[in-house]
Amino acid sequence: MKNVFKAIAAASMLMASAATAQEITIGLSVDQLFESRVAVNDGIKAEAEDRGYGVIEVVADGDAQQQNAQIQSLIAQGVDAILVCAVDQSTIERALIAAQRADIPVVAYDRDLPDSRVVQAFVGPDSLIDGRLAGEFTAMALKEREGELVIVELIGALNDQNGIDRSAGFREGISSLENVNIIEVPTDWDSARALSGTQNAFQANPDVAAVFAATDTHFPAVVTVLTDLGKLMPVGEEGHVVLTGVNGSRDGYDAVVSGAADAFVVMGTEATGRKAVDLVSQILAGEDVERLNYVGGNLYEGEDAAANADKIWGAPS
Repeated sequence: MKNVFKAIAAASMLMASAATAQEITIGLSVDQLFESRVAVNDGIKAEAEDRGYGVIEVVADGDAQQQNAQIQSLIAQGVDAILVCAVDQSTIERALIAAQRADIPVVAYDRDLPDSRVVQAFVGPDSLIDGRLAGEFTAMALKEREGELVIVELIGALNDQNGIDRSAGFREGISSLENVNIIEVPTDWDSARALSGTQNAFQANPDVAAVFAATDTHFPAVVTVLTDLGKLMPVGEEGHVVLTGVNGSRDGYDAVVSGAADAFVVMGTEATGRKAVDLVSQILAGEDVERLNYVGGNLYEGEDAAANADKIWGAPS
């Protein structure tokens, strides 16, 4: 009889736990949808489903004011926590303060809000290390070349910490090289600007030795310019322009596997999404969490990328 009571008690605890999990709803506030963001969001939804949590997703389409209104809507709907990837670091704070007043914890993902008084934790790529990996690879590839080394850097958005850190990391990575001339091309993550900026850079500096793209979705723009100029040489051949970047997209994968690009640093998108939900779970349970939580990327070259396609979020399935 005692065992029967134990079994009933255990079943009751499981039912209570399941009921509690089902009652938890996460508000997912997304800046805009593109491949890598969708991949992280998929990780969030997968982890939430595993835990029995509900998710209400809103997408701001790059509009900071719309994101403010959407977060207010999530608060009104009574979500238990908010995961946010902000359009803008400063504009979003007003809505986050409203969440704090409603006792709704906020976790930032993929894009940190370092000056926020509300955000309890952040999880995302270690963009400084990711940029450094690409820079160190570039430095190794160019170490035997003599004379001035002209490097074109396709810079991401300067109001985005990921763009800032990838650039800083890349500069650290190539610091072992001497006589480097870096041509900065601001892109604001836009491929059309990457294309025109790369064209202008090569016209002004025909002997470019390398290109670093803050996102490998700009690889096709670089390949187009090199092709048009007759400078697209495969990796390992004389005259090859070293091309590296960060992200892990299909564009990056195809360029690296084909030999048009040398290497790319692949972000851990699923791990980032799952960690975001884990942080929410810990906070709701009253546990202390680290303010900064980083998921480092991995650098892959051609054959290595093809052999590890299952680990690269943008690779063909």
